[in-house]
Amino acid sequence: MKIISAIDSMKGSLTSSEANQIIKNTFEDGDVSVEPITIADGGEGTVQAFVSSRNGQLKSALCHDLRGRETEAQYGWLEDEKTIILESAQTCGIHFLDGMIHSHPRRTSSFGLGEQIMTACKEGAKRVIIGLGGTGTIDCGIGMLAGLGVKFFDNEENPVLPIPENFRKIARISTISIPDEVRNIEIIIASDVQSTITGENGAVYMFGQQKGLSLEELPEFESDIDRFSQLLLVNSESQFGDGAAGGIALALRTVLGAQIVSGIDLVIQYADLEQKIKQSDLVITGEGRMDAQSLQEKVPVGIAKLAKQHEVPVIAFVGEVNGDPIDFEKAGLSVIIPIVSQVSTLKDALANAKQNLTFASIRVKQLLFLFKH
Repeated sequence: MKIISAIDSMKGSLTSSEANQIIKNTFEDGDVSVEPITIADGGEGTVQAFVSSRNGQLKSALCHDLRGRETEAQYGWLEDEKTIILESAQTCGIHFLDGMIHSHPRRTSSFGLGEQIMTACKEGAKRVIIGLGGTGTIDCGIGMLAGLGVKFFDNEENPVLPIPENFRKIARISTISIPDEVRNIEIIIASDVQSTITGENGAVYMFGQQKGLSLEELPEFESDIDRFSQLLLVNSESQFGDGAAGGIALALRTVLGAQIVSGIDLVIQYADLEQKIKQSDLVITGEGRMDAQSLQEKVPVGIAKLAKQHEVPVIAFVGEVNGDPIDFEKAGLSVIIPIVSQVSTLKDALANAKQNLTFASIRVKQLLFLFKH
């Protein structure tokens, strides 16, 4: 029996490679082989997923986080393809937020992502793939653009500080100072969501509260980002995916000509995962939490849809599940296994994730081979 294990990282507890190694250790024996695949969908672990699939290098550079503090941002370098892999969460990650006034969405910035892109240019990259998952900003990419030389002005041609607090003041955007090396590089956005820039499923109403906006602040912030986005959309129409990473996707697409693609589809392509699934008997996947958002091409659903095409069953191990099992089954997930087996706090569940996944996988293996003899 051949098993492909492609579990996404479980935030705060297990990386993709750690989770897949647990599956390999549990299931592999004389009759079963397990091939672990480091996987991601544009969020946490994207750099490692690409580096692992193409024998790339891990590097790092000093940048600034969403609060303006210096931080070390890791990136991947694929020498043969002259491609750099970035994760916006390395500088704009939600984990940098602390609930204080300085980390309010009105003041946080994606400036560090602009610095990351400049690093790619200095490295001599011809292409940069940017994973946009896990960000904590809703600045519509204004900070990132500033990091690339873009200037912002009010109605009287006075410079405006590029933070969301000043959305209403901005009347003109100047892109003439963007370096040629930035303009000439191919940019691919690996996105894990299909959200619009505004609206019920947009950057503000879908993700604003988890990034620090109160319920009462949503309408005003929505109005501000709608107004600012019109400056970016002057020569373009809004499309699905523009709302990824608090609107960073929109800025990358309209100003730098970036292409938005499904993060999981791109990782699947680089890992040659479809061919491996076709040759397998079972696929094991998973993530920390499975809910309605998971149906927006998150790792388990992206893999399950692919496996379904080739009639390969899929088991998903998750920390928590919330949603209609029929919807997940239609997407190709044969069964979902929550790994927490007893009443537990989130802190304890994260701390015990390795043990919980190990025990859950042992139980599943026992069930799978219950009637073997």
